[in-house]
Amino acid sequence: MTMPIFLHIEATPNPNQQDSLQAYLSQAPSILKQHGGVPIATYDVEAALDGKDAPAIFIVVSFPNREAISAFFDDPSYLAIIPLRDRGFSHIRFYVTNERIN
Repeated sequence: MTMPIFLHIEATPNPNQQDSLQAYLSQAPSILKQHGGVPIATYDVEAALDGKDAPAIFIVVSFPNREAISAFFDDPSYLAIIPLRDRGFSHIRFYVTNERIN
């Protein structure tokens, strides 16, 4: 059985770059979908228990495999909107995870 691979995103929007943020958010979902990405959940982060700065949101996206995630990040359409992403978020990190079966 093939297990899905997940892309976890922690992010904090940049309040001074709302136009860039909205431009990025209007384009990224369709590119994501082209590569089999399915948003699973979006969470508002309430607090970081270690006392460090916390991102504002945490997003989970399912992909069919690692290759699909790589294809998404390498897609010329996505590469073209990275400057919007980088201006639109004051913090953003991406993690690839898979489900552990014990």
